[in-house]
Amino acid sequence: MFVSNKKRMKNSTLLFRSLFFVILIAGSAHLVTYASKTRANGANSIENRVFLETSLEKNETGSRSEEKPTSSEKDDLTGTWKVNYNMEDFNGAILYKMKKEGGNYNAYIIEYQDEDGYGQEAENTKALTITSFDGYKGQGEYRVTYEGKTYNTDCTIEMVNMNVFKLSYDFYGYSDVETWKKQ
Repeated sequence: MFVSNKKRMKNSTLLFRSLFFVILIAGSAHLVTYASKTRANGANSIENRVFLETSLEKNETGSRSEEKPTSSEKDDLTGTWKVNYNMEDFNGAILYKMKKEGGNYNAYIIEYQDEDGYGQEAENTKALTITSFDGYKGQGEYRVTYEGKTYNTDCTIEMVNMNVFKLSYDFYGYSDVETWKKQ
């Protein structure tokens, strides 16, 4: 029943050594698995890059892809855009008319719609100015109305496809992302 300190020391040393080797073997197995996945992903990414480059070359010389806009289409934001809102003080949609004026795109509110789709003409108020746009991403200034006052805030534009873009802004800690859909 009585075990000497020397024997107890040997048992604990044996336990710690066993745990060390189990962790070492398991860690090595994980490291080898991770390394082989990384190497495979690297090879796949090279294969994917070559595939994409050849696909793009085929699209440039062959027929135009439906999803990829041409340079003139991707740069054209003009037209009517609709944004749906579901807020405490407004539940419905706003229609905007986007125009190219000078080097900027400007969006004007042309109609307010309630949740049933009934519309009321707006005063043609400027709500958005896009100052830079490369066809996929852009920067601009968005006008936010809060407690009856209008404020200008920086915003970013990111195209989802030719008919949809996301407008995101941060106004004194209140950030939002709006989805604009071309009509």
